[in-house]
Amino acid sequence: MKVPNMTSPFEISPVRQLTLGFTALAVAISCSLFSSPVMAKAKTSKSKAVIEEVIETSPATAPKQRVVSLSFKQLGAWSAVNLKGADGSRTLNFSVRSDEMVVGAKLKLLYDYSPALIPELSHLRILLNERVAAVEGLPQGKNLGNSREIDLDPRQMTDVNFLRFNLIGHYTRQCEDPFHSSLWLTLSDLGRLELTLAPKSMVNDLKFLPAPFFDKRDDATLKLPFVFSNTPTAGTVKAAGIVASWFSIQAGNRGAQFPVSQNTLPDGNAVVFLQGSEKIPGVESPTGPTLSISNHPTNPLAKLLVVTGSNDDEILRSARALALISSTLAGPSLTITKETETTPRKPYDAPAWIPSDRPVRFGEIARPEELRAQGWYPEIIRVNYRVSPDIFTWRTPGVPLNLKYRYTRLPEHKASSLNVGLNNDFIHALPLNYPYKNPDEINRLNLAGSNNVSKRSDLLFIPPYAVGGRDQLQLGYYFDILKHGECQNMPPENLVGAIDPESTLDFSAFPHYVALPNLAYFSNIGFPFTRLADLSETAVVMPDRPNSHELGMYLTLMGRMGEATGYPVLNHALTTAADIEKMADRDVLVIGSANSQPLLSKWADKLPVVQINGERHVREPEVTWKPIYRWEQQDNQFTPLPKGDLNLSNSGDLTTLMAFESPMKAQRSVVMVHSDRSPDLQKITDVLTNIERISTIKGDLVVFNEKDVNHTKVSATYYVGALPFMNKLQWLFADHPLWVGGLVVLVCLLLAVSAYRPLRKLLSRPAKVKL
Repeated sequence: MKVPNMTSPFEISPVRQLTLGFTALAVAISCSLFSSPVMAKAKTSKSKAVIEEVIETSPATAPKQRVVSLSFKQLGAWSAVNLKGADGSRTLNFSVRSDEMVVGAKLKLLYDYSPALIPELSHLRILLNERVAAVEGLPQGKNLGNSREIDLDPRQMTDVNFLRFNLIGHYTRQCEDPFHSSLWLTLSDLGRLELTLAPKSMVNDLKFLPAPFFDKRDDATLKLPFVFSNTPTAGTVKAAGIVASWFSIQAGNRGAQFPVSQNTLPDGNAVVFLQGSEKIPGVESPTGPTLSISNHPTNPLAKLLVVTGSNDDEILRSARALALISSTLAGPSLTITKETETTPRKPYDAPAWIPSDRPVRFGEIARPEELRAQGWYPEIIRVNYRVSPDIFTWRTPGVPLNLKYRYTRLPEHKASSLNVGLNNDFIHALPLNYPYKNPDEINRLNLAGSNNVSKRSDLLFIPPYAVGGRDQLQLGYYFDILKHGECQNMPPENLVGAIDPESTLDFSAFPHYVALPNLAYFSNIGFPFTRLADLSETAVVMPDRPNSHELGMYLTLMGRMGEATGYPVLNHALTTAADIEKMADRDVLVIGSANSQPLLSKWADKLPVVQINGERHVREPEVTWKPIYRWEQQDNQFTPLPKGDLNLSNSGDLTTLMAFESPMKAQRSVVMVHSDRSPDLQKITDVLTNIERISTIKGDLVVFNEKDVNHTKVSATYYVGALPFMNKLQWLFADHPLWVGGLVVLVCLLLAVSAYRPLRKLLSRPAKVKL
């Protein structure tokens, strides 16, 4: 791994050079003597720094320092940092791994500020963990294009660090308006924080897992090598899939990749799988079902997690113990003597998904501090949750959101509001103020100040089109700043808005029914495979002799499934094409490259890509009249289907995701992962683990190029799930309006036929004449 160059000594004072020399000496001594890990606990903040440097292993790769560079966006700023008002403030945060220490830090700022600011009274304060790190003056005539480099003291840094920017701004020497439009400073999101990190040694103890292989304080994508001896057995591969899913659960939204090595150890941290008499040079292999942590034979600061067993059953037992009872493990090595018992999973009960059979309280999916905002310009409150994408909301007002909220009530500030959105789509704006007819009541509220907190509740509906799989509910308080004059009737500084944890989101009234294939559901939340969290209705079809790239693809997918559900993939079936008929009652995930996967030819007539005279073409799309038949439904969005004349013969090596209905059983799904060259499977891995690129996967055919991802929809649509009888009838007739007309005609004919004889008989009776 290439380490960026350190700062030139010509840019550092002699005192600073001497300080750095002593710091380096102290680090060297501490690295040789340190024998107990630092495992300080900290609550996860809403956004942490993402280490941008590409790390082929977890960071303990060599006893050398490394430099990481973090952008402001990676520190948690969604855009440029705007500081407004006389005392504007914004806090960013970053974390340091438990197996590393900061030995140097430099803050690089790019900023602009208002030319109206008085230099003698205005400045920018920079605080590290609430200690003043620097104060920058704001001279006149230099308000645009400013850049600064500020050295931060690494001794002030802990495992979780807060970097606060505070504008002290004044535009007049007399009485002023603290909300005046001329009080502003903007920090560019191109600013960066550079950290020089040195590794620390850790003891070999299972109780620290997942550290040092994964550290919760590191928001970089996890890249953890898995090591096998030669060609692993099916049981060993499945055990590795279970372990990969567990590590991915720990990594969460960071993403996780598991490059595979065979018979060779990488330089850094790694997980090793050995069965029976298998050996890897330099690695001790305990007998029986065992979990152990040992030192890397060539890197004293790296660790190996060794998972072993005498046979398939034993190595699977070790993997399940790691995935289910890791919190109870301790010591450098542990033999797993008993099988870890689990209860069968039910559909849609994934721990990471909110329940769809009852109302869900906000307090179940967010911490109290995450539901609170404060200040004149408060941050948006963001509530993240996951839900199965097959929620059927057709012909409903949407998902009920019973929102209970509190806020500082400001009389006469009529424009204050609570803005509600989902996934950056606006839903509703709730006015926070209502008129007061009695002047005494207004005066009483003014005297109450910030203690005057109002509680309200409203029933809203999330539009059907806004529901995805990984959703974010955005709640933004806007406090109207009403000004009667300079220094008159100023609002309190501690304006507060909070969402009550008793607010609820309710999906319980909706059945589960969805149109497939849809690779967006697969890439986003692993659906339909994750309908059962342990993948007990999933079969993974591997080549007979998978290579390292195919094994790495399998591990990434199992990790992605585990992360999506929050539960390890304990019960998926691992098979080959020869036994595929035994998997007819399962959803099928097929992995292959080049000519290693026989199902590519066996199911050729079902694939979205067809081969004609040696050339590959996209299949002619299914003709559908749905856009006409459902013209009255505004919540249905349709994309024109492409023609099947896209010639792929000159596109080079093909790397694709394909989805279609299982040829073995209706309402079962197949997702096929294929590449003409097995190393190109890494293209799919990179997109699946990139939170910004994963949204490009859609439709039923996705083609991965060097930089682009192209998608289309050509396969026949099928439906999975069940609807109540009346909903099913409405859905059927909405899709076939001509059937409704035919049914009406048929009913009329039946009524006419059934009424014909009685009416004829009635008319044939002789009329009775009354005398």
